[in-house]
Amino acid sequence: MTSSFSSIQPSIRNQVMSEQSLSLKQGQVFHGSIKKLYPDQTAEVQVGNQKMIAKLEVPLKAGDAHYFQVTGVKPDLQLKVVTGPLQSTSSAPGHIQQLMDSLQLPKTAIMQTLVQHMVKDQIPLSKEQLLQAEQWIKNLPPQVKISEALFAIQRMSDLKLPFTNEVFRSLISGQDKSGLHTLLDAFKVVLHADSSLSQTQRSTLEQVLNQVSQPLAKELGGTIIGKIMENMLSPTVPVSEKSSLLSILKEVGLVTKQATVSEFLSSPKLANEMSRSKSQGTIGQQIKQLQQPAQTDVSLKLQTLQTSIQQNTLLTPDVKQHIQQIIQRMEPVSPKFQEWPVLFKILSNDVMKAFATISQTIPFQTDQQNLTPKEHVLSILTSLTGTKAEAKTMEQIIKVSSESTQLPIQKVMNQAELAIQSGMNSKAIDQAIKQVLNDLGLSYEAKFGQTSTNLSQLSETLKPQLIALIQDATISSPVREAAEAIVSRMNGLQILSGENGPQHQLLMQIPLDFLGKRMDATLQWNGRMKENGKIDSNYARIMFYLDLASLKETVIDMQVQNRVITVNIFNESDALQPYAEQFKEALKIGLGSLDYQLSGVFMKRFIKEEQTTTSKKSNGTKPHSNPQGVDIRI
Repeated sequence: MTSSFSSIQPSIRNQVMSEQSLSLKQGQVFHGSIKKLYPDQTAEVQVGNQKMIAKLEVPLKAGDAHYFQVTGVKPDLQLKVVTGPLQSTSSAPGHIQQLMDSLQLPKTAIMQTLVQHMVKDQIPLSKEQLLQAEQWIKNLPPQVKISEALFAIQRMSDLKLPFTNEVFRSLISGQDKSGLHTLLDAFKVVLHADSSLSQTQRSTLEQVLNQVSQPLAKELGGTIIGKIMENMLSPTVPVSEKSSLLSILKEVGLVTKQATVSEFLSSPKLANEMSRSKSQGTIGQQIKQLQQPAQTDVSLKLQTLQTSIQQNTLLTPDVKQHIQQIIQRMEPVSPKFQEWPVLFKILSNDVMKAFATISQTIPFQTDQQNLTPKEHVLSILTSLTGTKAEAKTMEQIIKVSSESTQLPIQKVMNQAELAIQSGMNSKAIDQAIKQVLNDLGLSYEAKFGQTSTNLSQLSETLKPQLIALIQDATISSPVREAAEAIVSRMNGLQILSGENGPQHQLLMQIPLDFLGKRMDATLQWNGRMKENGKIDSNYARIMFYLDLASLKETVIDMQVQNRVITVNIFNESDALQPYAEQFKEALKIGLGSLDYQLSGVFMKRFIKEEQTTTSKKSNGTKPHSNPQGVDIRI
C-alpha cells in the first residue's frame, strides 16, 4: 500500500488558499491577470481569488494574464513580467514551455514536472527554489515517490517554511506511514554496536527506548506483584514457592534482603518514614497508621478505614463485609493488648489479598480515587515495608521475572500476562497510547512554554535526548543518521499537523507493543474549527493506517457528516466481514451514546493502480525507482 498523507489534502487546499492572505517573497514567480490599470504603471493584479496592487516594470493591457516575478516587496510590491500575454485557449504545455524558456531553466524531465506542478496548483516559487527542488528530487531515496516530494515542496510554500533540506526531509519523512518501529529498531541496532558513546548515554537512551516498547510495563509489573502477593497470602501455596516469590520482591527492593517468609507474613517491619508515592491518603496508608496507633485515635482511624473500604468501587460486597467484621473485632481492643498485632496482621493481609485477587481480573479498572487494584497492592506493601515503588521498579520486576528459571516465578509471569491480555479494554489502550506519546517526547517543544512542565522529566523523553545526541560532534555517523531519521519523522508529523484557516489537520504515528504483539498505527485527522476556536465535532474525517501482526496493512476511513458516521475498512482479507457484523451493533450503540448515528460499516479491498512517475534520466542520473504497490482511491 503506497497511499500518502496527501490523499485528502487537495480537497481542502483550494479553500484554505482562498482564505489565506497571499504572501510573496522576492524572486518568486506566479500566475496572475491584470484587472485594472492605474497611473504611474500601477495595476490591480488578481492571483487566484485574491487581488493586490503592484507596480509594474512595463505597461500592460487590462485583461491579459502573465507570469510575474517579484522584484521587490518594500515599500510597494514590484513585479516583472516573465512571459508574454497568455491566451486562455492556448495549451498548458505551451505555458510551461514559455515559462521555462523565460526563466532559463534546464530542460530536464524533473524540472518540467516541477514547473507543471507549480503552474497547476499556483505555487509561487523562485528560479533558485526550482533549481534547489530539482536537486532534492534527483537525490530521493528509491522508496520515495516524486509525488511525495512535490507535495512536500507545495507544503513548504503553503506554510511559508524555510526552503531548506532539513525541512524538506522532515516533510518527506512525515508522509511515510511505515511506522516508527522500523526507525526505532534501526536506532537500537546502531546504538548497541557503537562504542563511542559513554555508558551513561547508552544506558539513558536504552531506558527510554524500553519505556516506548513497553507502554504497559507499570500494569504488567503491578499485576505480577499482585499475583505474587496473592500466592504469598494463600494458605495452600507451599513455603518453598513463597520463598521463590519473596526473592523477586527482595531483588527489586520492595522487601528487605534479610526478610524471611514467616517474618514477612507475620509482622511486617514498621517503616521509618511515610511513603511519598501515590499511596498518600489511600487505604494502604490508612492501614499503615493502624500498625501502632495511639490509644486516643484508634477509633477514628478504624472509622476512616471502614469508610474507605465501603466506598471503594473495586471491592465486592462480600469482601467489604468480611473486612468490616475484622474492623469490628478490632474496635474494642486496645493497641496495647497482645491481640492487636494479630488482628492487624489479619486485616492488612486480607485487604492486600482482596486487591491482589481482583488485580488479576480487572487490572485496568479504577476506583473513585482513580486507583487500580495493583496500585492499592503497592500502596499497602510499600507502606508496611517502608520501601518505595519507583518507575524503574516495574521494569525491573518484569525483567527479573521473565529471565528467571524458577518454575513458580515463570508461572506467575504467565498468569500476569494472561490477566493483562484478558483485561485489555479501551481504557488500557488509551493509557498505553498516552504513555508512548509522552515517552517519545512528541510535544517536547510545545511544553517548554508551560509553567507546569517538569523540565527534568521532559528532558528524559526520547526526542530531546536524540536532539542532544545529534548535536554531539563526537558521535559516529551511523548513530547520528539513525537519530536524525527519527527526529525528522517527528518533525514532519508536527509540520504537517496544524491549522489552515478554518481547517485543522492532525498527523500522529504511534508504535505500540502489547506484550510482544507489535502494531504501527498512523492517524490522520481532518476537521474544521468553530468560531470559538474549538473543534467542530459534527464534521471530520479520520483515517487510521494500521500495520497489524495478523491482518497486515489495514486502513480505516471514518467520515463524519452532521454527526452521521460512515466507516470504510480497507483490507485484503475476506475473513473480516463476519467479525465486522458481530461488532456493528455494539458500535452503533456506543456512537449513539455520544449522539452520533452510524450510517454503515463497509469492507473494501485496496484498489490497485498503476504507478506513474517521471523518470530521472537527465544529467546522468538514474531513473527514479518506484516499486509496484496499491493505492487507496479517495
